[in-house]
Amino acid sequence: MRAAAGLQTSSRTPKGRAGAHAPDDRAWFLDSRWHDPVWIFKPTNALEEAKPVRVDWRFKLPSGHVFVEPRYARLLHSSKQLIALIRSRSLSTGLAQRASTAAGYFMYLRELVRWMDQAGFTRFADLDATALLRFQRSLAQRPGTRRDALAPTTVQKYLYLLTYLHRFCDELDDGLRIDPFPGRSHGEVAGVRDADIRRWPYTPQAVAVPLIQGAIGLVSHGAAPILQARDVYAAATSAANQRGCLIDACTNAATRALQHACIEVPGQPRPVLTVDDLALSIDMLYAACFVVISYLVGPRLSEILYLEAGCVQRRAGTVSDDEVTVIVGAIFKHQPEYTGRPHEWVAPPPAVAAIAVLEALSAGHRTQAGCPQLWLRRRQTPGATEWQRPCPGALGIPSAERMRSLLQRFAAWLGLPLHEGKAWQLATHQGRKTFARFAALRDGSALFALAQHLGHRERAVTDYGYAGSDYRLNQEIEVEILEQSAAAWEHMLATPGLGGRAGAEIMAKRPRFRGARLKQDLKSYARLLVDAGLVLGVCDWGFCVYREEHSACLGNAIGPNPARREPSACARCKNFAVSNQHRPYWVEQVRRHEALLDESALPLQTLRIARERLGEARSLIRAIDATNKEARDGARNR
Repeated sequence: MRAAAGLQTSSRTPKGRAGAHAPDDRAWFLDSRWHDPVWIFKPTNALEEAKPVRVDWRFKLPSGHVFVEPRYARLLHSSKQLIALIRSRSLSTGLAQRASTAAGYFMYLRELVRWMDQAGFTRFADLDATALLRFQRSLAQRPGTRRDALAPTTVQKYLYLLTYLHRFCDELDDGLRIDPFPGRSHGEVAGVRDADIRRWPYTPQAVAVPLIQGAIGLVSHGAAPILQARDVYAAATSAANQRGCLIDACTNAATRALQHACIEVPGQPRPVLTVDDLALSIDMLYAACFVVISYLVGPRLSEILYLEAGCVQRRAGTVSDDEVTVIVGAIFKHQPEYTGRPHEWVAPPPAVAAIAVLEALSAGHRTQAGCPQLWLRRRQTPGATEWQRPCPGALGIPSAERMRSLLQRFAAWLGLPLHEGKAWQLATHQGRKTFARFAALRDGSALFALAQHLGHRERAVTDYGYAGSDYRLNQEIEVEILEQSAAAWEHMLATPGLGGRAGAEIMAKRPRFRGARLKQDLKSYARLLVDAGLVLGVCDWGFCVYREEHSACLGNAIGPNPARREPSACARCKNFAVSNQHRPYWVEQVRRHEALLDESALPLQTLRIARERLGEARSLIRAIDATNKEARDGARNR
């Protein structure tokens, strides 16, 4: 009972809930009692109110018994102490953790207890080095999701649980008395390699550009007519309800009103003529607002869904008299406080417009619920009846699953282009990932500002970071650069032809890949080149096989000079290579510079520069076409 007695938290108590816990209140984090077989955690943020986190101690053991039986009372009590301690204290920061984190550790603890029951152990303290090794081997033999064994990264999470049992053994009635991994890291013991770490994908540029353009277009030009159609629907159903009409009659009245109004929405093939048209249009408008905020500002899903009316504010500029527009909200990741950590994001005009649309969409719901959240929606199956006055049914913030489904419907509605022959699956995290990747890979000089914008600054980062940058964000960016470089090498090793001065060198020296394992061999060789330090610079106009001694942009030992790296400098550089995928860029350059040369009023110096740029672009196009022709001729001769 030692751990439970001294738990403390920095959580802020939500309005209307019980007061702060007493120091001796071991169940301060629960909405249930300590001895209850099912624990219901108090929400650690407003987004958990609708669906509180639960853990069920009544799980079955291999012996056929249930863990809450009296014979397991001591082990059950120690297990509850451990989960309470994990809720109150993080291994890395010492700060309280969210309820969902503690529930995740419960899942790992449940498997450890099941293994102990099968192996004949009744106390954590009885586990010695041999027993822990047997447990690790049992983990390695367990089947994973869609694979024969657990992923090393999953095994690593189980090992963190063992570290909790040892690190805080003096605060538990029963803990590990030996260091489970002396002198070794969790990743090393679990066999985690960098390639094993599953990283969330960003949205490919060919998909992201039309997605963002479509979202901005709908928010800018479609919001007003959609809101007008909603008002027509609400007025018609309200009048029908006053006449005593039932649901079908109200729907018919609303349909007639919409058909009479015949409201056209720019970009949509037909006006909003039916109740179903209205419901779809409003859903797509919500999705467009999410895309604009996510891809142009970069908050996480939880941070977007918690935004409140009036969150757009103006701040005085730090350098000049200009004001800066920001979105005021909260960050919940790694934050145990109910209301999160206050944060501000710099907001571009399209994001400000999206917030204004959300305020208009949610006005009735906010008034009805007495809540300021912008994303209040009806909890039950959505439909146009949500927009009756008042809205029938309970209101709440949408779940992550509902938002993911909405995004995928939005992608189909926009008719986004295929990626590698398949429809790209949008997810709620991709906007943040795409935003960070676009900003960081194009300007590595402002990573500290980007880290502050994304809210990466926290105690754990500061502890092992260094001045002027953000260690964790730098890690993410470096991984993206390496992945991008490996994909580019794979492309250059497989493409029929390469132009540019470095392209000719690569074509002459690259190995030939043939046989059934061609794709796997290409991927392995590309990864080998990256691991050897041959990292590429990737941009819209080509590849930079960077070598400092040949750098036309006057780069240094670290890499190219971002201030001087531009198409013209690259075109005459010995490090530069282009392939057929860059041809559209150079074709557009030819078109633009030919148009410039037709402007007789331009200064002579400008015309001279335009002729030089035109010559560079035409030369690269000829090089790309020539290598493609040689590759085709070679294929025919074989």
